Amino acid sequence: MEEYIIKFATIIKELKRKNRSVISSYKLSPNEIDILVALDMEIYDKAAEIAESFEISKSLVCRSVDSLIKKGYIDTKKDEKDKRITRLILKEDAKPIVKLLKENRNKTTEVILKGIDKDELAIFNKVLDQMKKNLL
Repeated sequence: MEEYIIKFATIIKELKRKNRSVISSYKLSPNEIDILVALDMEIYDKAAEIAESFEISKSLVCRSVDSLIKKGYIDTKKDEKDKRITRLILKEDAKPIVKLLKENRNKTTEVILKGIDKDELAIFNKVLDQMKKNLL
């Protein structure tokens, strides 16, 4: 049973390695890459959400956010309805980076899913959902 966990960890590690290698010239930390990916995919737009989802300490996320702001890749904006909430926004300078990451993600997804038909993928997705539900 532990072999599944090892395989998942290996896949995730390799995906992150590929992301780092694609944008190595930008000198971004793994956490900065995760933040840019999350913002690009429009999954999260608050530092606390990213910290919780990626299981990274809030202080590390805040340092990474500050670094990305200094590098000119993201900005912050107060929520219109609730001024206590600060949203993270990708800036124009981040577009080439997220474009490379997205192209890499699409290419890698194509490679990972090669030879897996839609029915198998649907079952796999259902199994992953159940595993996540079991953990939470």
